[in-house]
This record gives sequence, structure tokens and C-alpha cells, in this order.
Amino acid sequence: EGQYERYRNITQALDGAPFYARLLDLGGDKDAPYLDLPDEENPALGFRGARLLLGRPDLFVPQARAFARASVHGPIHLIYPMIVDVDQFLILRERFRQAIADITGHNLHHGIMFEVPSACLMAQELYDVIDFGSIGTNDLIQYIFAIDRNNERVAEDYDLDKPVFWRLLGEIAAAARDHGKPLSICGEIGGQPQFLPRLLDLGINCVSVSPRIVGLARVAARKHLGVPA
Repeated sequence: EGQYERYRNITQALDGAPFYARLLDLGGDKDAPYLDLPDEENPALGFRGARLLLGRPDLFVPQARAFARASVHGPIHLIYPMIVDVDQFLILRERFRQAIADITGHNLHHGIMFEVPSACLMAQELYDVIDFGSIGTNDLIQYIFAIDRNNERVAEDYDLDKPVFWRLLGEIAAAARDHGKPLSICGEIGGQPQFLPRLLDLGINCVSVSPRIVGLARVAARKHLGVPA
């Protein structure tokens, strides 16, 4: 009930604009001791994201029902975290639908985070079944280059300018374009205006940035597109 009230308040405040919400994404560097999650030797590769949602229906089902109830007041776009392939997404989406089978009038859209390389390599197949996608660049960089993004000793290898990274972004963008479905960017790259022209050239025109960067990002985008300020 508490989740429903929070989601409903946001949905109503948006007054018809879409509410994008990531399903519970814990594990890795996102700890929650009060949920009694297992200690893991390598949590970045462990029981997190979609695996956690599949393994903890006591957490997943109440959130699914809260979102479904809140979406009666406006559209909610649900982002499934750490999806690894088509089958995993379909299983999780079906469990979501089963959890809300008795709730009518909901307005939900189902998308994923592209942050695991296996999912990125299956972008075309995933876009056959998802409503939209969002690229999670922070984790994607970590997994592409086998680098702990929280380890200062290897921070110099956390490089957003490497060609293979941009090649992969281009393949995901092409899949979105081929299917005529939305694609956005979530992660540190959106807050670095020097990369916005390259994202726009790929056809990615929706980025997630912190409030203090919004103005700078708009200026950079308008300059690249030749749009008057």
C-alpha cells in the first residue's frame, strides 16, 4: 500500500506524461541489509537485478501490483534491470502479468535495461518483445571491459571513448530504429555534454541526467543540431 501511494502520487503529478520506473534493482553496489540478501564473493555477477526479482517473489509481486494500481492514473513504463536474454525477460514479464491478473484498467509498458553484454548482442531479438529500451552505460562499461567501476586502482580503464563501446551502442540503436521503438540512455554518459553529439548521431535523443546538468545538455544538443537557443 505504501508503494502504491508513492507511485500514484508521482503518476498524478506527471499529469499524463509517462512515468519511467526501474523495477527493484538491488545487488552489486546497491545493498539493502534489511532485506536479508545473501553475502556474495562477487556481487556484481551474482543475485541481482532480474535474478533477484525472479528469486524473491515476496519483493517482486507487491511492487508489480503497486505499479499496476498506480498506472490507472497515468502511463507507467517499467524497466526490467539486468536482463540477460529474451527468455529471461519473457519469464519475468509473464510472472508480472500473473501477479496483476485481477487488476483492471492498468496502463503499463514493459522495457529493459541494456546493461549486460549478452542482452546487447541480442538487441534485435529483444526488440521483438519489448516496448522500449534504455542503455545502462555504467554497468555496461563494467561488464564489457571487466572493470570494477568502484575500484580506483583500475579507474583509468573506465573509458567511455573506446570504439567497441560505441559500436555496441550503434547496434542497439539500429535495433530500436528497425523496430520503431524508443531507446534512451541512463548513466554517467548522459551528463557529459561532449558525448551528446555522438549519441544524437546514433539516433539516441533521450538521455537521463541529473537536474543540474539539464541546461548544459540542452545547449550542447541544440548546438549540434543547429537549433537556435
